Amino acid sequence: MKIAILSPLERTCLHWISRGWAVTDIALIEGKDTAEIEVCVERAVISLNADSVEQALEKMKITRSD
Repeated sequence: MKIAILSPLERTCLHWISRGWAVTDIALIEGKDTAEIEVCVERAVISLNADSVEQALEKMKITRSD
């Protein structure tokens, strides 16, 4: 079984999303463009072989705190 390796930014983005932060907020605090954060999240979902951000969070064992 292949183990997914996420970049530090991908992990950070998933962490912030699990805390209820919007992509625009994450972009602001990370000093990135919104599009760059969206691509980062999309790469994380693909790397984790997930069908959605929710499933990616489950695979990372991160729970949402909405």
